[in-house]
Amino acid sequence: MEDENAKIEIQDINLEDVGIGEDKPQVEPKRVLIEDYKIEDVKFGTEESKKLVLQVKHPDIPDKQIEISGAKYQSGDKLKISGLWFKLDSDNKLPYNSALGNMLRFLKKVKVSDMKGDQVDTVADERGYLVVKAY
Repeated sequence: MEDENAKIEIQDINLEDVGIGEDKPQVEPKRVLIEDYKIEDVKFGTEESKKLVLQVKHPDIPDKQIEISGAKYQSGDKLKISGLWFKLDSDNKLPYNSALGNMLRFLKKVKVSDMKGDQVDTVADERGYLVVKAY
């Protein structure tokens, strides 16, 4: 995910002189340690949603946390990949069949805070980003 310190305001740059960035290697899917998590507000136009972002330690990057905000999970007879969106049902619980609900059930956890300190397996999504393997 993007480092907060690396964000540059686009109006501060002469766009005509911008070159091509480096190809950053993707880390391989491996078992990671969930050190912490945060809940981010994500805007889609005028809509705003909350998303769980896991802050994990990857064995190939021991000096830095990486962020994972998606899961690959079983839905019926298909595997789906989705973001870890926080939506509540009418009982103020996570929907049973949501990506977050599926991941928590797979990991045998009752709530998000129960995941802290656990190790989880990861897989790559179609763009090469790591997501939690929850199947």
